[in-house]
Amino acid sequence: MPNDKWNDEEIENLLRDFPKIQDKRPKAEVYKKLSHKEQTPKQPKRWLPLLVAIVAFLSISVLVASLLQQNGTDSSSSETESSDAESTVVTDEAQTEQTEQAQGDNQEPNEAASLAPEDPQIQRSAVYESELEDAHVLRIGLAYHGYVVPVSFVIPTQLTDMAEPTALELYETFSGQIDESGLGFDDYHPYEGELQQNGSTISHFLPDSQTYDQGSASTSLYLYSLEETFMNQQEIRVLNEAGEAAQLSHMGTVEPLVPGEKGQIFYLLESSAGEAYLAPAYGMSPGNVKDALLALQQSPNDDYRSPVPEGVSYRVEVDGANADLIFEEQLDLETLDKAAAMQMIESMALTAKSYGSSLAISNTIQSEWAGYDFSKELELPVSPNRIDWPEK
Repeated sequence: MPNDKWNDEEIENLLRDFPKIQDKRPKAEVYKKLSHKEQTPKQPKRWLPLLVAIVAFLSISVLVASLLQQNGTDSSSSETESSDAESTVVTDEAQTEQTEQAQGDNQEPNEAASLAPEDPQIQRSAVYESELEDAHVLRIGLAYHGYVVPVSFVIPTQLTDMAEPTALELYETFSGQIDESGLGFDDYHPYEGELQQNGSTISHFLPDSQTYDQGSASTSLYLYSLEETFMNQQEIRVLNEAGEAAQLSHMGTVEPLVPGEKGQIFYLLESSAGEAYLAPAYGMSPGNVKDALLALQQSPNDDYRSPVPEGVSYRVEVDGANADLIFEEQLDLETLDKAAAMQMIESMALTAKSYGSSLAISNTIQSEWAGYDFSKELELPVSPNRIDWPEK
Protein backbone atom coordinates (compact mmCIF):
# COMPACT_ATOMS: atom_id res chain seq x y z
CA MET A 1 0.00 0.00 0.00
CA PRO A 2 1.57 3.34 -0.93
CA ASN A 3 2.90 5.27 1.90
CA ASP A 4 1.69 8.58 0.58
CA LYS A 5 0.18 10.83 3.08
CA TRP A 6 -2.57 13.18 2.18
CA ASN A 7 -2.89 16.46 3.90
CA ASP A 8 -6.13 18.34 4.22
CA GLU A 9 -5.31 20.87 1.56
CA GLU A 10 -4.63 18.26 -1.03
CA ILE A 11 -7.89 16.49 -0.28
CA GLU A 12 -9.87 19.68 -0.65
CA ASN A 13 -8.19 20.47 -3.99
CA LEU A 14 -8.98 16.98 -5.23
CA LEU A 15 -12.66 17.27 -4.29
CA ARG A 16 -12.93 20.57 -6.09
CA ASP A 17 -11.78 18.94 -9.27
CA PHE A 18 -14.72 16.40 -9.23
CA PRO A 19 -17.63 17.28 -11.52
CA LYS A 20 -20.73 18.56 -9.78
CA ILE A 21 -23.64 16.16 -9.59
CA GLN A 22 -27.04 17.74 -10.16
CA ASP A 23 -30.51 16.16 -9.46
CA LYS A 24 -33.25 18.01 -11.27
CA ARG A 25 -36.13 15.94 -9.78
CA PRO A 26 -38.63 17.80 -7.60
CA LYS A 27 -38.13 17.49 -3.89
CA ALA A 28 -41.62 16.08 -3.41
CA GLU A 29 -40.88 13.24 -5.73
CA VAL A 30 -37.63 12.45 -3.97
CA TYR A 31 -39.38 12.57 -0.59
CA LYS A 32 -42.13 10.27 -1.80
CA LYS A 33 -39.56 7.77 -3.03
CA LEU A 34 -37.78 7.81 0.29
CA SER A 35 -40.91 7.66 2.50
CA HIS A 36 -42.62 4.73 0.67
CA LYS A 37 -40.79 1.54 0.44
CA GLU A 38 -41.59 -0.10 -2.80
CA GLN A 39 -43.32 -3.44 -2.25
CA THR A 40 -42.21 -6.43 -4.15
CA PRO A 41 -45.21 -7.91 -6.02
CA LYS A 42 -46.25 -11.36 -4.83
CA GLN A 43 -46.28 -14.22 -7.19
CA PRO A 44 -49.82 -15.45 -7.85
CA LYS A 45 -50.78 -18.81 -6.36
CA ARG A 46 -51.46 -20.70 -9.52
CA TRP A 47 -52.72 -23.83 -7.62
CA LEU A 48 -55.58 -22.03 -5.80
CA PRO A 49 -58.19 -21.93 -8.67
CA LEU A 50 -57.58 -25.57 -9.33
CA LEU A 51 -58.19 -26.43 -5.65
CA VAL A 52 -61.43 -24.41 -5.59
CA ALA A 53 -62.70 -26.16 -8.73
CA ILE A 54 -61.93 -29.59 -7.23
CA VAL A 55 -63.76 -28.77 -3.96
CA ALA A 56 -66.79 -27.42 -5.85
CA PHE A 57 -66.93 -30.51 -8.08
CA LEU A 58 -66.80 -32.83 -5.06
CA SER A 59 -69.55 -30.86 -3.23
CA ILE A 60 -71.85 -30.96 -6.24
CA SER A 61 -71.22 -34.69 -6.69
CA VAL A 62 -72.14 -35.40 -3.04
CA LEU A 63 -75.29 -33.24 -3.26
CA VAL A 64 -76.50 -34.88 -6.48
CA ALA A 65 -75.90 -38.35 -5.05
CA SER A 66 -77.87 -37.45 -1.89
CA LEU A 67 -80.80 -36.09 -3.89
CA LEU A 68 -80.90 -39.14 -6.14
CA GLN A 69 -80.89 -41.45 -3.12
CA GLN A 70 -83.68 -39.50 -1.38
CA ASN A 71 -85.79 -39.42 -4.54
CA GLY A 72 -85.38 -43.13 -4.96
CA THR A 73 -86.41 -43.75 -1.33
CA ASP A 74 -89.49 -41.49 -1.66
CA SER A 75 -90.51 -43.18 -4.91
CA SER A 76 -90.12 -46.58 -3.36
CA SER A 77 -92.11 -45.50 -0.29
CA SER A 78 -94.84 -43.96 -2.46
CA GLU A 79 -95.05 -47.08 -4.58
CA THR A 80 -95.27 -49.22 -1.45
CA GLU A 81 -97.98 -47.02 0.11
CA SER A 82 -99.89 -46.89 -3.16
CA SER A 83 -99.67 -50.66 -3.44
CA ASP A 84 -100.86 -51.09 0.16
CA ALA A 85 -103.72 -48.62 -0.37
CA GLU A 86 -104.80 -50.35 -3.57
CA SER A 87 -104.64 -53.68 -1.79
CA THR A 88 -106.78 -52.33 1.09
CA VAL A 89 -109.32 -50.84 -1.29
CA VAL A 90 -109.55 -54.06 -3.25
CA THR A 91 -109.96 -56.05 -0.04
CA ASP A 92 -112.63 -53.67 1.29
CA GLU A 93 -114.49 -53.73 -2.03
CA ALA A 94 -114.36 -57.50 -2.11
CA GLN A 95 -115.67 -57.74 1.46
CA THR A 96 -118.42 -55.21 0.71
CA GLU A 97 -119.47 -57.14 -2.40
CA GLN A 98 -119.53 -60.40 -0.44
CA THR A 99 -121.59 -58.81 2.35
CA GLU A 100 -124.06 -57.26 -0.08
CA GLN A 101 -124.35 -60.53 -1.96
CA ALA A 102 -124.98 -62.44 1.27
CA GLN A 103 -127.63 -59.91 2.34
CA GLY A 104 -129.25 -60.07 -1.07
CA ASP A 105 -129.41 -63.86 -0.93
CA ASN A 106 -131.19 -63.78 2.46
CA GLN A 107 -133.78 -61.12 1.55
CA GLU A 108 -136.95 -61.13 -0.37
CA PRO A 109 -137.22 -58.62 -3.25
CA ASN A 110 -139.51 -56.32 -1.25
CA GLU A 111 -137.16 -56.40 1.73
CA ALA A 112 -134.18 -55.43 -0.40
CA ALA A 113 -136.02 -52.29 -1.52
CA SER A 114 -136.40 -51.09 2.07
CA LEU A 115 -132.74 -51.14 3.03
CA ALA A 116 -131.01 -48.30 4.86
CA PRO A 117 -129.84 -45.24 2.88
CA GLU A 118 -127.67 -45.86 -0.19
CA ASP A 119 -125.25 -43.16 0.94
CA PRO A 120 -123.61 -44.42 4.17
CA GLN A 121 -122.84 -40.84 5.17
CA ILE A 122 -126.53 -40.00 5.45
CA GLN A 123 -127.72 -41.60 8.67
CA ARG A 124 -131.36 -41.83 9.69
CA SER A 125 -131.94 -40.82 13.29
CA ALA A 126 -135.34 -42.50 13.76
CA VAL A 127 -136.38 -46.14 13.92
CA TYR A 128 -138.15 -47.83 11.00
CA GLU A 129 -140.09 -51.08 10.90
CA SER A 130 -137.82 -52.49 8.19
CA GLU A 131 -134.86 -52.32 10.59
CA LEU A 132 -136.36 -54.33 13.47
CA GLU A 133 -136.18 -57.92 12.29
CA ASP A 134 -133.79 -58.99 15.08
CA ALA A 135 -134.31 -56.24 17.64
CA HIS A 136 -136.74 -54.80 20.18
CA VAL A 137 -137.39 -51.10 20.77
CA LEU A 138 -137.42 -49.59 24.26
CA ARG A 139 -139.04 -46.19 23.82
CA ILE A 140 -138.62 -44.06 26.91
CA GLY A 141 -139.54 -40.45 27.68
CA LEU A 142 -136.38 -38.84 29.05
CA ALA A 143 -136.56 -35.54 30.91
CA TYR A 144 -134.59 -32.38 30.20
CA HIS A 145 -135.28 -29.02 31.86
CA GLY A 146 -139.02 -29.63 32.04
CA TYR A 147 -139.29 -31.09 28.52
CA VAL A 148 -139.81 -34.69 27.47
CA VAL A 149 -137.67 -36.26 24.74
CA PRO A 150 -138.68 -39.74 23.50
CA VAL A 151 -135.54 -41.79 22.90
CA SER A 152 -135.67 -45.21 21.22
CA PHE A 153 -133.13 -47.79 22.36
CA VAL A 154 -132.80 -50.59 19.80
CA ILE A 155 -131.95 -53.75 21.75
CA PRO A 156 -130.74 -56.91 19.93
CA THR A 157 -132.95 -59.90 20.62
CA GLN A 158 -130.01 -61.94 21.93
CA LEU A 159 -129.75 -59.56 24.90
CA THR A 160 -133.21 -60.52 26.16
CA ASP A 161 -134.39 -63.85 27.50
CA MET A 162 -137.91 -63.19 26.23
CA ALA A 163 -139.08 -63.94 22.70
CA GLU A 164 -141.70 -61.17 22.71
CA PRO A 165 -141.14 -58.93 25.72
CA THR A 166 -143.86 -56.46 26.67
CA ALA A 167 -143.24 -52.74 26.93
CA LEU A 168 -143.16 -53.01 30.73
CA GLU A 169 -140.74 -55.96 30.68
CA LEU A 170 -138.33 -54.02 28.47
CA TYR A 171 -138.66 -50.95 30.68
CA GLU A 172 -138.03 -52.80 33.95
CA THR A 173 -135.10 -54.75 32.48
CA PHE A 174 -133.18 -51.92 30.83
CA SER A 175 -134.35 -48.51 32.09
CA GLY A 176 -132.13 -48.68 35.18
CA GLN A 177 -129.07 -49.23 32.97
CA ILE A 178 -129.50 -46.03 30.95
CA ASP A 179 -126.91 -43.34 31.67
CA GLU A 180 -129.34 -40.43 31.43
CA SER A 181 -126.89 -37.76 32.62
CA GLY A 182 -124.24 -39.10 30.25
CA LEU A 183 -126.65 -38.53 27.37
CA GLY A 184 -127.30 -34.98 28.54
CA PHE A 185 -130.64 -35.57 30.30
CA ASP A 186 -131.91 -35.37 33.87
CA ASP A 187 -131.86 -38.47 36.08
CA TYR A 188 -135.54 -39.40 36.04
CA HIS A 189 -135.94 -43.17 35.60
CA PRO A 190 -136.97 -45.71 36.80
CA TYR A 191 -140.29 -44.33 38.01
CA GLU A 192 -141.11 -44.23 41.70
CA GLY A 193 -143.63 -46.79 42.85
CA GLU A 194 -144.85 -49.93 41.09
CA LEU A 195 -145.80 -50.53 37.48
CA GLN A 196 -148.14 -53.25 36.24
CA GLN A 197 -149.31 -54.25 32.77
CA ASN A 198 -152.61 -55.90 31.97
CA GLY A 199 -152.99 -56.43 28.25
CA SER A 200 -152.59 -53.00 26.63
CA THR A 201 -153.12 -51.10 29.88
CA ILE A 202 -150.29 -49.81 32.08
CA SER A 203 -151.02 -48.99 35.72
CA HIS A 204 -148.64 -46.89 37.79
CA PHE A 205 -149.13 -47.14 41.56
CA LEU A 206 -147.73 -44.00 43.13
CA PRO A 207 -146.30 -44.14 46.65
CA ASP A 208 -147.37 -41.57 49.21
CA SER A 209 -143.86 -40.10 49.12
CA GLN A 210 -143.93 -39.48 45.33
CA THR A 211 -142.39 -36.26 44.02
CA TYR A 212 -144.30 -35.86 40.77
CA ASP A 213 -146.71 -33.13 41.93
CA GLN A 214 -144.33 -30.55 43.40
CA GLY A 215 -145.68 -28.09 40.86
CA SER A 216 -147.74 -27.96 37.70
CA ALA A 217 -144.56 -28.23 35.60
CA SER A 218 -143.37 -31.38 37.39
CA THR A 219 -146.86 -32.92 37.07
CA SER A 220 -147.00 -32.21 33.33
CA LEU A 221 -143.48 -33.59 32.89
CA TYR A 222 -144.45 -36.79 34.68
CA LEU A 223 -147.61 -37.38 32.64
CA TYR A 224 -145.94 -36.55 29.30
CA SER A 225 -143.07 -38.87 30.18
CA LEU A 226 -145.49 -41.71 30.93
CA GLU A 227 -147.25 -41.15 27.62
CA GLU A 228 -144.00 -41.20 25.61
CA THR A 229 -142.62 -44.21 27.48
CA PHE A 230 -145.73 -46.32 26.89
CA MET A 231 -146.80 -44.80 23.56
CA ASN A 232 -147.78 -48.16 22.07
CA GLN A 233 -150.28 -48.92 24.88
CA GLN A 234 -153.97 -48.17 24.72
CA GLU A 235 -154.30 -46.70 28.20
CA ILE A 236 -152.22 -45.55 31.15
CA ARG A 237 -153.70 -45.30 34.65
CA VAL A 238 -152.13 -43.36 37.50
CA LEU A 239 -153.26 -44.88 40.81
CA ASN A 240 -152.51 -44.55 44.49
CA GLU A 241 -151.31 -47.46 46.60
CA ALA A 242 -154.93 -48.52 47.19
CA GLY A 243 -155.50 -48.88 43.47
CA GLU A 244 -157.72 -45.81 43.14
CA ALA A 245 -157.25 -42.92 40.71
CA ALA A 246 -154.44 -40.78 42.12
CA GLN A 247 -155.07 -37.26 43.38
CA LEU A 248 -152.35 -34.79 42.38
CA SER A 249 -152.35 -31.46 44.17
CA HIS A 250 -152.03 -29.37 40.99
CA MET A 251 -154.63 -31.16 38.86
CA GLY A 252 -156.89 -33.19 41.10
CA THR A 253 -157.94 -36.67 40.00
CA VAL A 254 -155.78 -38.10 37.23
CA GLU A 255 -157.96 -39.41 34.42
CA PRO A 256 -156.69 -42.36 32.33
CA LEU A 257 -154.21 -41.27 29.66
CA VAL A 258 -154.60 -42.30 26.03
CA PRO A 259 -151.11 -42.17 24.45
CA GLY A 260 -150.97 -40.46 21.07
CA GLU A 261 -154.56 -39.19 21.35
CA LYS A 262 -153.45 -35.69 20.41
CA GLY A 263 -151.01 -34.92 17.62
CA GLN A 264 -147.69 -33.23 18.40
CA ILE A 265 -145.19 -31.20 16.38
CA PHE A 266 -141.64 -32.54 16.54
CA TYR A 267 -139.10 -29.72 16.93
CA LEU A 268 -135.38 -29.91 17.62
CA LEU A 269 -134.30 -29.80 21.25
CA GLU A 270 -130.63 -29.81 22.25
CA SER A 271 -129.52 -31.71 25.38
CA SER A 272 -126.77 -30.55 27.72
CA ALA A 273 -124.42 -32.93 25.87
CA GLY A 274 -124.89 -30.85 22.70
CA GLU A 275 -126.88 -33.52 20.83
CA ALA A 276 -130.01 -32.37 18.98
CA TYR A 277 -133.10 -34.58 19.40
CA LEU A 278 -136.56 -34.43 17.86
CA ALA A 279 -139.02 -33.74 20.65
CA PRO A 280 -142.82 -33.27 20.73
CA ALA A 281 -144.06 -29.81 21.68
CA TYR A 282 -146.66 -30.68 24.31
CA GLY A 283 -149.02 -27.77 24.91
CA MET A 284 -147.79 -25.93 21.81
CA SER A 285 -149.14 -28.08 18.97
CA PRO A 286 -152.21 -27.20 16.84
CA GLY A 287 -155.18 -29.45 16.35
CA ASN A 288 -154.65 -30.60 12.75
CA VAL A 289 -151.81 -31.94 10.64
CA LYS A 290 -151.78 -29.10 8.10
CA ASP A 291 -151.26 -26.39 10.70
CA ALA A 292 -148.73 -28.58 12.49
CA LEU A 293 -146.59 -29.14 9.38
CA LEU A 294 -146.70 -25.44 8.53
CA ALA A 295 -145.78 -24.52 12.11
CA LEU A 296 -142.55 -26.51 11.81
CA GLN A 297 -141.06 -23.56 9.93
CA GLN A 298 -141.04 -21.37 13.06
CA SER A 299 -139.60 -22.01 16.53
CA PRO A 300 -142.27 -21.73 19.27
CA ASN A 301 -139.79 -20.57 21.97
CA ASP A 302 -136.09 -20.21 22.76
CA ASP A 303 -135.65 -23.89 23.65
CA TYR A 304 -137.27 -25.59 20.67
CA ARG A 305 -135.62 -25.04 17.31
CA SER A 306 -137.21 -25.31 13.88
CA PRO A 307 -135.83 -28.26 11.87
CA VAL A 308 -136.51 -26.46 8.58
CA PRO A 309 -133.30 -24.82 7.24
CA GLU A 310 -133.39 -21.09 6.59
CA GLY A 311 -134.58 -20.21 3.11
CA VAL A 312 -136.66 -23.39 2.68
CA SER A 313 -140.41 -22.84 2.42
CA TYR A 314 -143.35 -25.04 1.47
CA ARG A 315 -147.11 -25.36 1.43
CA VAL A 316 -149.28 -28.24 2.63
CA GLU A 317 -152.31 -29.79 1.00
CA VAL A 318 -154.48 -32.27 2.91
CA ASP A 319 -156.94 -34.80 1.56
CA GLY A 320 -158.53 -36.69 4.42
CA ALA A 321 -155.71 -38.57 6.22
CA ASN A 322 -153.21 -37.82 3.46
CA ALA A 323 -150.88 -34.83 3.64
CA ASP A 324 -148.83 -33.57 0.69
CA LEU A 325 -145.97 -31.20 1.49
CA ILE A 326 -144.83 -29.23 -1.59
CA PHE A 327 -141.67 -27.11 -1.56
CA GLU A 328 -142.28 -23.65 -3.04
CA GLU A 329 -139.01 -23.81 -5.01
CA GLN A 330 -137.54 -27.07 -6.24
CA LEU A 331 -135.30 -28.26 -3.42
CA ASP A 332 -131.88 -29.81 -4.00
CA LEU A 333 -131.29 -31.87 -0.86
CA GLU A 334 -127.60 -32.25 -1.73
CA THR A 335 -127.08 -28.52 -1.18
CA LEU A 336 -128.16 -28.88 2.46
CA ASP A 337 -126.19 -30.26 5.34
CA LYS A 338 -126.98 -34.00 5.29
CA ALA A 339 -127.82 -34.24 8.99
CA ALA A 340 -130.00 -31.11 8.82
CA ALA A 341 -131.85 -32.39 5.74
CA MET A 342 -132.50 -35.72 7.46
CA GLN A 343 -133.78 -34.02 10.63
CA MET A 344 -136.12 -31.88 8.54
CA ILE A 345 -137.64 -34.87 6.72
CA GLU A 346 -137.93 -36.99 9.86
CA SER A 347 -139.53 -34.17 11.85
CA MET A 348 -142.13 -33.82 9.08
CA ALA A 349 -142.70 -37.61 9.02
CA LEU A 350 -142.97 -37.90 12.81
CA THR A 351 -145.35 -34.95 12.97
CA ALA A 352 -147.60 -36.43 10.29
CA LYS A 353 -147.56 -39.84 12.01
CA SER A 354 -148.45 -38.22 15.33
CA TYR A 355 -151.65 -36.87 13.72
CA GLY A 356 -152.45 -40.22 12.14
CA SER A 357 -151.70 -38.94 8.65
CA SER A 358 -149.60 -40.22 5.77
CA LEU A 359 -147.04 -37.91 4.18
CA ALA A 360 -145.86 -37.28 0.62
CA ILE A 361 -143.11 -34.76 -0.19
CA SER A 362 -143.03 -33.08 -3.61
CA ASN A 363 -140.84 -30.77 -5.72
CA THR A 364 -137.39 -32.09 -4.88
CA ILE A 365 -134.62 -32.50 -7.44
CA GLN A 366 -133.88 -35.97 -6.10
CA SER A 367 -136.65 -38.52 -6.67
CA GLU A 368 -134.90 -40.82 -4.18
CA TRP A 369 -132.67 -39.78 -1.31
CA ALA A 370 -131.29 -41.60 1.75
CA GLY A 371 -133.73 -44.46 1.36
CA TYR A 372 -136.75 -42.22 0.79
CA ASP A 373 -138.77 -42.52 -2.40
CA PHE A 374 -140.45 -39.16 -3.05
CA SER A 375 -142.54 -40.56 -5.88
CA LYS A 376 -144.88 -42.11 -3.31
CA GLU A 377 -145.89 -41.79 0.33
CA LEU A 378 -142.93 -41.84 2.72
CA GLU A 379 -142.19 -44.72 5.04
CA LEU A 380 -143.03 -43.21 8.43
CA PRO A 381 -140.79 -43.89 11.44
CA VAL A 382 -141.85 -46.22 14.21
CA SER A 383 -140.16 -44.14 16.89
CA PRO A 384 -137.82 -41.11 17.07
CA ASN A 385 -134.21 -40.63 18.21
CA ARG A 386 -132.59 -44.01 17.70
CA ILE A 387 -129.76 -45.17 19.97
CA ASP A 388 -128.35 -48.66 19.47
CA TRP A 389 -127.95 -50.60 22.71
CA PRO A 390 -124.33 -51.75 23.07
CA GLU A 391 -123.82 -55.47 22.59
CA LYS A 392 -121.92 -57.16 25.40
